[in-house]
Amino acid sequence: MTNIVSVKNLTAIKNKRAVLKEINVEIEHGDCVAVIGPNGAGKTTFIKTINGLTAYSQGSVNIFGNALNQEIKRKIGYIPQNNNFDALMPISVREVISIGFTSQFGIFKKFTDFDKKTVEDISKGLNIFNLIDKPVGQLSGGESQKVSIARVLAQNPKLILMDEPLSNLDKKTQTDILNLIDFIYHEQNITMLIVVHNLSQMPKCCNKVILMADGKIIDYGKKESVFANKEFRNFYNL
Repeated sequence: MTNIVSVKNLTAIKNKRAVLKEINVEIEHGDCVAVIGPNGAGKTTFIKTINGLTAYSQGSVNIFGNALNQEIKRKIGYIPQNNNFDALMPISVREVISIGFTSQFGIFKKFTDFDKKTVEDISKGLNIFNLIDKPVGQLSGGESQKVSIARVLAQNPKLILMDEPLSNLDKKTQTDILNLIDFIYHEQNITMLIVVHNLSQMPKCCNKVILMADGKIIDYGKKESVFANKEFRNFYNL
C-alpha cells in the first residue's frame, strides 16, 4: 500500500513545553484512522502539524511522498472543531461550498456551469440543497458542519483531516454526521484522519486507531488490537 502520511521523529514545542514528542507514524492510502486519547494528549496539535497549521521543532512530515507545500495542501481537506459561521457573515451556503474549488484551483479560477452544477450535486448528496441559498450565519451547528464537509468535498481532496467533527452537536445530528462520514469514505475511498473525543463518536469506517497520551503515540494499529491494549483500557476506565 502507498503511504499517504509519513511522520518521523516529530517533536513540537509550544510555550516551552513539548506537546508532541518523537512521533513516528505512517498512514496508508484508504485508511480511516481515529486519533484518540485523554485531554491534552496532543491530538489536535498532531493533525494541525500534518496540515501545516502548527510548526514543529524537529523531525519530518511527508504527505503523498513529499514535504508539505501549497500544491499538496490543495489535496488536503481540513474540518476544524466548532466550525460555526459568524452570524453576520454575508455569504450563502452555495458560496461557501464553492470556496472548495478556490482551494483547489486558486482564487482566480473562473467558475463554469459544470462547477456550479457540481456544487449543487454535492449539496444534494449531503441533503443540504434546501439550504443552498441561505446565509451561512443562520445555520444550526449540524447544518454548519455539513456545509463544511461539502466545502471540503468540492475541493476534491485525497486526504481529509477532521478535528472532533461531532463536538457540541445533539445526538441526532451526531448520528447524521457519522453516517455522512461513513458514506463519503465508502463512496470515494478517501484517506481520513479523525480526532475523536468520545469512543461513541468514532465513525464505523475507522479501521485503525492512534492512541495518544502526553504528546506521544502509545499504540497504533487495527482497532481491535488497540482496544485490547491495557493502557487504552486504563484511559477509558474499561
